[in-house]
Amino acid sequence: MIFAVETEERTLIAFAGQAEAVAYCEGLDVEAAIWLFWSDSGEPLEAEFSVPNKRGVFGSRNGTYSLVPASPNHHAHLSEALDEVLTFESAAPFDSAQGVRDYLENANA
Repeated sequence: MIFAVETEERTLIAFAGQAEAVAYCEGLDVEAAIWLFWSDSGEPLEAEFSVPNKRGVFGSRNGTYSLVPASPNHHAHLSEALDEVLTFESAAPFDSAQGVRDYLENANA
């Protein structure tokens, strides 16, 4: 499970795994900090680009990235960040802050 928050709309989406999250969240947006990520246990993740994004006069191209444990103080644990989320776009139990908190408590038990 990978949790991602779109920072402009403050929407949380739960993805089945890293591949699904990376396919959905474009590299250009990730690099611009429009997306923040967390692991199954709520630990912060950050993008590590193996192929950089390309920006040019005639267009842009998304790079290739994977999610790795975030450097210290990169962003808050998911349990803290949930207070800033306005919308939840996933099926239960990930359709509310309380549902995600309950999931994290069970994952870390």
